[in-house]
Amino acid sequence: MRLFRLLGATFSLALRRSFAHRVNFVFDVAQSVIGIVTALLTTLAVYHQTSSLAGWSRAQALVLIGIFAVVSGVRAALIEPSLSRFVGTIRDGTLDEVLLRPAPTWFSVTCREQTPLALGQTLLGLGILITGVAGLPYRPGPAAILVAVVLIGCAVALSWAFSLVVASLGFWAGRFELAPLTASLWDVGRYPAGVYGRSLQTVLTYVIPLAGMITLPAQALTGHDPVTSLVAGVSLTVGLVALALLLFRRGLRRYTGATS
Repeated sequence: MRLFRLLGATFSLALRRSFAHRVNFVFDVAQSVIGIVTALLTTLAVYHQTSSLAGWSRAQALVLIGIFAVVSGVRAALIEPSLSRFVGTIRDGTLDEVLLRPAPTWFSVTCREQTPLALGQTLLGLGILITGVAGLPYRPGPAAILVAVVLIGCAVALSWAFSLVVASLGFWAGRFELAPLTASLWDVGRYPAGVYGRSLQTVLTYVIPLAGMITLPAQALTGHDPVTSLVAGVSLTVGLVALALLLFRRGLRRYTGATS
């Protein structure tokens, strides 16, 4: 509960800062949704020419895009702001300030900065998700909805863990900016995993689970076996979170501080 209170306090402060500058407020809101709107329009353009893409109907694709937007909003608001600057704190020694804070180091590193207005993507994503579900030829049952909610939570955790893994590589490669790599790879999740070749699909689902983390909750809502999706999603989440924390702690041992 203490960590949730800390997160709430930093989020509240970031929100007040966002509202303090009205012009920036407008641009931040626009920036938070323009990527999702672009993805939506691109998908609709594809389905104007075909009724199916890798076995996914238009309504199923909207469900997937909606989930992608929901997770992207949370990622952009709570995860990316801190971890995208993490390598810089290693390079200039300002990580010292974080290490002195009375909170778990992994929490201080990953949650000390937020951009609350990016949650506009999440709200837009919920609208797209509801529209997609309404267009399905059937309605998902309570069990499928519950599994999808759990898997969306797993997708957020997987996004956090993957970003932490990439950021932790900065302990060994501090001269390279690795944040753009994460952002570029993240975009593969906006498409069904089936659109990629079999080998690449396996990598993006089980090795670097960027496509799988979005496809699994979408599958739970679109008629696939929710139990299989749940087991796969939870297993991937536990494994990648454990790897991320292990890599971060190993890297932290290499950090010598600004005065060394």
